[in-house]
Amino acid sequence: MDIVHSRFPLTGVVWVPCIPNYATGAFVPVYTLANMIHEMPNNIVALPRGGIKTKSWSHEEDLVLKELVAEFGIKKWAKIAKAINEKFTSDRKGKNCRERWNNHLNPDINKGEWTYEEDLKLINEFRVLGKKWSMISKTLIGRTENAVKNRWNTLMKSVQQTAGFNNYEMATEFLVSHLKRIIDEKMVETNNV
Repeated sequence: MDIVHSRFPLTGVVWVPCIPNYATGAFVPVYTLANMIHEMPNNIVALPRGGIKTKSWSHEEDLVLKELVAEFGIKKWAKIAKAINEKFTSDRKGKNCRERWNNHLNPDINKGEWTYEEDLKLINEFRVLGKKWSMISKTLIGRTENAVKNRWNTLMKSVQQTAGFNNYEMATEFLVSHLKRIIDEKMVETNNV
């Protein structure tokens, strides 16, 4: 048995956190027998693993968000959220409004099919920058960070399933050669027409 702990009787002792009392030099326990919690209540509700989710955006909220962005610009998200909350009695944060605008409502967003040229540019930028999706998305006009990341994951998954490459370097080399061949064939077809 450890010498330090052998001086304390082990039966009937409950160790509790203490706060130092600097006037007396003693420690005051945070819990005493009178206020100690003996059993945890059964009605504690655990939060979902992803945290508390906000409700879906309504069409009316989207319209108001577009109007507010036109009025305040794309820098005053807290002010925009406050205006939306006053109008709809909701609990939107500035971050929610910014993400809704940047990922869904901004008219500059390209939600169309990815071209072979965009895929090739994504792969080449990934080779240089790695998983810096925001920097890569700036080179792909109209594509959001999330769209770029999702496209990368889709490309990697398809290469893994079709060609069986599990490492990034081999997969990117395969994709680059494959995409260049497709782009070259497409250019030859357009020149022959």
